[in-house]
Amino acid sequence: MNPAAVVQPEVLARLGALSLTARQAVESVLAGQHRSVRHGLSVEFADHREYQPGDDLRHLDWLVLARSDRYQIRRYEEETRLRATLVLDASGSMGYGPAGATKLEYARGLAAALGYLMVRQNDSVGLATFDTTVREFQPPGSTMAHYLQLLDALARTQPGAETRLAPVLDELAGRFRRRGLVILITDGFDDIEALTQSLKLLRYRRQEVRLFQVLDPRELDFPFSGMTEFIGLEHEPRLKFDADRIRRLYQSGFAGHQERLRAGCHACGVTLEVCRTDEDLFSVLGRALASR
Repeated sequence: MNPAAVVQPEVLARLGALSLTARQAVESVLAGQHRSVRHGLSVEFADHREYQPGDDLRHLDWLVLARSDRYQIRRYEEETRLRATLVLDASGSMGYGPAGATKLEYARGLAAALGYLMVRQNDSVGLATFDTTVREFQPPGSTMAHYLQLLDALARTQPGAETRLAPVLDELAGRFRRRGLVILITDGFDDIEALTQSLKLLRYRRQEVRLFQVLDPRELDFPFSGMTEFIGLEHEPRLKFDADRIRRLYQSGFAGHQERLRAGCHACGVTLEVCRTDEDLFSVLGRALASR
């Protein structure tokens, strides 16, 4: 019996406990035809070794065979298996949203779904959670047992302190020794210039980067009216404003922030996906898979 078939019900049950929408999204993807998450890392030739029975003939060096009548297998510096690290923002601002539907809860479901789809096709997935510093780090692994550990880590992740994207990404960049994929899931509410420099460092460290920006609809639409008290989630003071009078100022500032984020990602060759917490996770996964 296929071990994956045995463990899948347990995994889906754990997914459902973490996020019902994550489980539904994964089941929808698995039920239909979809493109692989695998992004086909380029590989660099290292050396040869003697052919052994069972070796994949696609790696046979036919030029060597033609010249010397020897069967040699080409070896590469890196495997084609994807090594991905889910980097989850667990700062205070990610706790925004109604009970049961905060940005962090949505982000945890998204991370769990992406991780499962990659592990299921034998790719390696790791996890880093952070606020001002890295709170938990698990290097990439490709087994279902490893993935269940990631689910446990996601389930216990709660909103923490202030957001410090740049220092955290700089620290993580120093840990990466091989080419890979970084999936950053955050609301992106931090200094964009510093973030851009950190994204450039990750790219220099041979990491492909995808940034999923998770936003509450109210942050996008600003539906408030009349005198409204705004409570900061990262130790900012409480402020009371006439929401109707500051709406245009807020929308202008938010649009400027978003434009700087888009420009910074574009300059670094980073893929940016903006996700609303009222958006079906299956739609987000579909865009992610299609763009691969």
